[in-house]
Formats: sequence, C-alpha cells, structure tokens
Amino acid sequence: MAATKPDKKEQKIKERKPIQLMKVHFPDGVVVEVSAPYCTREEWAERTGMDEDVVKLALYNRQMARHKFSPKGDLFVNVIEETRRLVESKPWNR
Repeated sequence: MAATKPDKKEQKIKERKPIQLMKVHFPDGVVVEVSAPYCTREEWAERTGMDEDVVKLALYNRQMARHKFSPKGDLFVNVIEETRRLVESKPWNR
C-alpha cells in the first residue's frame, strides 16, 4: 500500500512587519501619523465605518479628497487631505 499525504497542509505563517506610520506636519503645529497617504474606498469604508457605496459616491462627486494615479485608473481616498480637513474643522471644539 502506498503512503498517503496528510489531509491538512500546514500553512506557513508569515511574519508581518510592523506598519511604519508617516508623520504629517500641519502648518499650525499639529503632527498626525497615518499608515498610508492613499487607500482604496473599501479600506476607507472599513476604517471609518461608512458604507462602501457612500464612499464611492462621495469620491465621484468630489465631496471627498481623492487621488487618481492614471487617467483610466481607480480612484483612491487621499488620507492626508481627509485628515487635514478633519483637523481644520476641529470637531472636538463643538
């Protein structure tokens, strides 16, 4: 009888490197750390708890800061500009 392979394959666990945060300095002295300057609309919806369709509509209507790497490419959320808008609106003073 021939030897059989085990049913379950051992999965290799990849070690993830810690995310290196980018420091963004604003003119008024505020320093904010972001994980990436741009992200997809799916990632933004997950991070903020917004509905994915709302993010998509806001990007297309230019209600949200966006970036496009090529003329026919996908739209990305500009994380730095959205952070700047949040800091300038100062929601903690309301």
